[in-house]
Amino acid sequence: MAFHTLLRRKKQLALLASLCRQSTPVCIGLRRKAALKRRARLVALESDGLLVAWAGGPIPEIQVPGQPVEVRFEHADEHYAFVAVTCGCRPGPGANDESGPLLKLSLPLRVERAERRQQRRLSLEGLPPIMATFTHVVDDRRQFQAQLTNAGNGGLSVTARTADVAEVHTGDLFWVDIDLPGRANRAELIVRLVHLRPIGHTDRLALGCKFQAADDAAKHERCLRQLETVVDRARASANVAGPS
Repeated sequence: MAFHTLLRRKKQLALLASLCRQSTPVCIGLRRKAALKRRARLVALESDGLLVAWAGGPIPEIQVPGQPVEVRFEHADEHYAFVAVTCGCRPGPGANDESGPLLKLSLPLRVERAERRQQRRLSLEGLPPIMATFTHVVDDRRQFQAQLTNAGNGGLSVTARTADVAEVHTGDLFWVDIDLPGRANRAELIVRLVHLRPIGHTDRLALGCKFQAADDAAKHERCLRQLETVVDRARASANVAGPS
């Protein structure tokens, strides 16, 4: 276990060194304080810390030595985050340095993949129906068809015929098999039903489903990207066709 920990640490420090050479942009801020955030860039990896240059002017609260901060960045289409402690400031490399003083951070113990901060919500209203098959995880005889209406970071919203979901209850776990137009591979996920509500003057129910935390989060991300592609293509086709 110690060997794997050291190997992982070595790889992460190599990643940080590479990011510094590329002057990778980052978002830095006090932990759990959304208002105190600023864009910056990584400048150098030293034996005892990281040097960061401000991109939009420093934040005095962050520059105070001993402050725990969270740093987020993107690399190879992935989002990463690490926690460090501020170690004071030092002058920039020259008088023409547009970022002014450099902030020094302690070396992070871990660099982890992070969930995207932006909340995505895809509306499928007005598009050709995208259907999904819901199969109960415990009892595969409890199965129904539903139409997707919205999708987001947290889960899916669908509608289904009231008669088809008579034996469905909140808290139930389902395999979801989404038939994505134009794609050979179907999206398969596990979701938990969190609410049902009738849709007035219809024979249908609206169901809210949350992605199951124990499921592979990468599958959720792939599903959302695939849905984004489907939605973009459908809207582009509608724009090309013009009003009927």
